[in-house]
Amino acid sequence: MSAVLADTIRSEWTKFRTIPANIPTMLAAVVLMVGAGALTSNGASENYLAAAPAVKAMFDPTYISMYGGFLFAQITVGALGVLMVTHEYATGLIRTSVTVVPRRGRLMAAKVATFGLLALLMGWLSGFGAYFLGQGVIGSAGAPAASLDQPGVLRAVIGMGLIWALVGLTGVALGGLLRSTMSATTVLVAVNFIIPIISPRLLPDSVGAWVSTYWPIQAGLQITTTVQNPDRMLPWPGFAVMAAFTAVLLITAFARFRWRDT
Repeated sequence: MSAVLADTIRSEWTKFRTIPANIPTMLAAVVLMVGAGALTSNGASENYLAAAPAVKAMFDPTYISMYGGFLFAQITVGALGVLMVTHEYATGLIRTSVTVVPRRGRLMAAKVATFGLLALLMGWLSGFGAYFLGQGVIGSAGAPAASLDQPGVLRAVIGMGLIWALVGLTGVALGGLLRSTMSATTVLVAVNFIIPIISPRLLPDSVGAWVSTYWPIQAGLQITTTVQNPDRMLPWPGFAVMAAFTAVLLITAFARFRWRDT
C-alpha cells in the first residue's frame, strides 16, 4: 500500500468516526445480531425437540445462532456503507475531498478499504459473539450444539465476517451510484431483504426457488452453513456469486465517480 493511499484511508476513517452516530450504530448492529441470534437459537432449539428425524438431520446450530440476528443487522451495516459516500454529497464536503485527493479512484478506493475492513472486523465480532452465545442457549435447551473443531464450523463463523464486509461494500457501491442516502438505502433493502426473503413467497415456485438459491445474498450466506441443503449452492461457490455481484457494483461505482462531475 502506498503512503498516499494509506494517508487517504486514515482520512476516511477520521471522517467516519467523527460523525457522532456512526460508531454507536455499528456497535448496536453487533448487539442486535448477538441478541436476536440468541432468541432465534432458543426458538429453534424448542422446535428441534419436537421435530421429525428428517428435520433434526438438517438442524444447523451454527447457522441458526447467526442468521436470525444477521437478517436485521445487515440493514444497518449496509446503510452505514451507503453513508460512507452519500454523507459527503449531502453536506457538500465531496468537493473538498476531491480537491484534496484529485485522483478520484484513490479516494473511492480509500472509502472501500476503510469501510470494508471495519465491516469485516465487526462481522467477526458479531459472528463469534452470536455463535458462542447461541451454542450456549442451544445446549441448555437440550438440542445439539456445535463446537469450533467440528467440520465447517470455523469456516462458517469466519464467513459471517466476510458476508458483513460484502454487505457493507454493497452499500458503499450503491451510495456511489445513486448519491442519495434514501434512494441507495431503499435499493439496498430491496436487494438484500425484500427480494430474497419476501419475493419467493409471492412468485411462482420455479422463480422463487431460483431466487432462494442464486440471488447474491442467499448464495453468499451458504458460507455460514455447516449442513448442506441439496437445493442450495455449496458454501464457497455461493460466496463467489455474492462477491462477484459486489465487485460489479463497485466497479460501476468507481467508473461513475471517476468520469462524472461531483
